[in-house]
This record gives sequence, structure tokens and C-alpha cells, in this order.
Amino acid sequence: MKAASGPPWVVISDYPAWPSPYFAELERHAPAELGLVFSARLDPLILSPGLPGVVNLHRIKRLYQGPDGRRSHEAAVAMLAQLAVLRAAGWKIVWTVHNLLPIDGTAPRAVDQYAADGVLGLADAVVTHTQADADHVRTLTSAPVTVAGWAAPTPAPGPVPAPLTDLARQMAQVPLAVLILGNVTAYKDLPAVTDALLRSTRTAHLFLVGPCREPDLAEELAARAAANPRVHLHLDRVPARAAHVLYRAAGAALCPYRTAGPWEFFTRMLYPGSVATALACGTPVIAPDLPAIREMTAGRPARLYPPQTGPGPALADAETAPALPTAPPEPAPGARWAAIGSTYAHLARTLNGP
Repeated sequence: MKAASGPPWVVISDYPAWPSPYFAELERHAPAELGLVFSARLDPLILSPGLPGVVNLHRIKRLYQGPDGRRSHEAAVAMLAQLAVLRAAGWKIVWTVHNLLPIDGTAPRAVDQYAADGVLGLADAVVTHTQADADHVRTLTSAPVTVAGWAAPTPAPGPVPAPLTDLARQMAQVPLAVLILGNVTAYKDLPAVTDALLRSTRTAHLFLVGPCREPDLAEELAARAAANPRVHLHLDRVPARAAHVLYRAAGAALCPYRTAGPWEFFTRMLYPGSVATALACGTPVIAPDLPAIREMTAGRPARLYPPQTGPGPALADAETAPALPTAPPEPAPGARWAAIGSTYAHLARTLNGP
């Protein structure tokens, strides 16, 4: 952990050891007055005395899961106990809620709700990316809630990896390239989404791009790709700052989310990073009509569908209806990140006092 000259704003994350485009952007654009530092765990703050500042939690699941990736009630109890110790020592607890419960890998369980409720009970402040999320969080906690706004990875200048250039060229050669970019995982219901595209369209091609840590899911999607030339798989991680190459080659960005069963909480709270990136690139969005998505896409090219119907009708419209106007990319993509950093700095001043 780096030292800060004033009360530190400590983001709990194992960045930069773990690739995190979000935190890389936050670090790049945060004002110096924020005193931004990173710590992989809470332990160093407890073991090393120093000037208390802000403990800024983001995706909290790594704080209550073991080396095997399994999250446990015992580990969640230990995490909340550590936060209580820090709070008693003068630290302020701020949770930046991307998604209320973990969304990648296995479905959220009771332990995840327990951990989220516990952090909301200890928080001195909560940060969300949209007003829609803030409205819901305010029903769950007495802590003040700040809306920081949303942002997407900043396009990087310089050469683009050859596989991405080739993929973008392939996308440009089909009548309608529909891109799903990001982690290939259960909450997107990708086999059903793939089937919906194949049933509802005749010429659209689906490009599924991103890493998959679930072998059964990868195998299921590979079978669909082998059976139909309109399904394309690229199961490798795409550098976040090069994602614009694919988004700008796509006719539409499909951003699917499940909303039934353990993912029902998406109907009240969701931070859709893929929607943010598509909008920043000016790519028309196809996504479920959920509060945060509705807020983010207002006045932008988008086809939102009722979650219970699935994306089929919206995909059919994208193929047959007049194309949505392509919005220009954001002229100053770093401005949103700078605004988020400024919001954090203002909150730090409020929490730390004069």
C-alpha cells in the first residue's frame, strides 16, 4: 500500500496485480487531493497504524471467499468484523456499489445477501453510478448515497492487437454484426440469447467475445457456433482500452441480463458496464428495459426490450427496421472519469471534516 500525504482514500482491490480497467482509469484521472491508494486486503489497515481515512469497498466478494473462489458465511462474518474494527478506529466506510450482489460465476446465494446487508449497515456513505441505483439503495440503508455517474474505458492510442483487427474486419463484412463483449458467464443466459438471435433474424451474425471460466458453458456455445455460421466465438480477453475497435465495427451491442430467480435484483439495481462502453463508442444498444439501463440510454440510440420477452423481437427490429442513428463517440472520454474522481474528493472532504 502506498503512503498518502493526507487522510487516504483506500480502494480495497488487488489491482494492479489483477487486471482492473475500472481502477486503472480511476487512478489515472483521480485528483491528487483524493490521496488514492490501493490495498488488496483490509488486514494492512488494521495491522499498520496510521492516519485514518476512507475505506472504499467495491466488489466485496473477494473479501469473503477462499482461495478456491468459494464464498462462505464464516468469511463474511470475519470481513464485517474487520470493517467494524476499522470504523471504531476512525475509518469511514464507503461502498461503491457496482452490483448489489456478485454477478459472475455462480448465482448469488444467501451468504452474498448477508455480506451486502452487513456492509450497508456499517457504511458511512454509499456511491452508485446511476440515480436509479441510488433510489433503490436508499431503501436499504440509512447512509447517505452519492451518485458518481458512469464511465467507460478510455480508448488507447497506438496499434491494435492483430486478432481484434481481424475480428473487426469480419464484423464489417456481414449484414448486421451483433456484439456481446465481456465475461462469458451465466447471468447473461447466452445459450438462450444465441437461440433467440437465430430464431428471430435471418442475416444477423452474433459475435460472442470475452473470456469464459465455465467449461460447460463454453462447450455449449461452441456447439452452437459449429452448427451455424452466424455464431462466432472469440473466448479471449479483450484489452479494455482496445474494446472500441469492436464496438465501432458492430451494428449493435447486445447487453443481455437475466432477471429471474437469483438475478431478480437486476430489476432494481444494476451497473451495466457493457452498456456504458457501447454508449461511449456511439454503438446502438439492445438491452433489457431495466431502470439503470433506461437512465443511461435516454436520448441515445437503443432498443430496450421487456426482460420477460427476451431480446428476440428487438433483434428482429434491428435487422428489418431502419437503422438507429450511430451517435458520435464521446469527444473527451476521460471527462467522465475526472468527474467520478472529483465526486470522490468532495465526499472525502465531507466525511473527513475540515
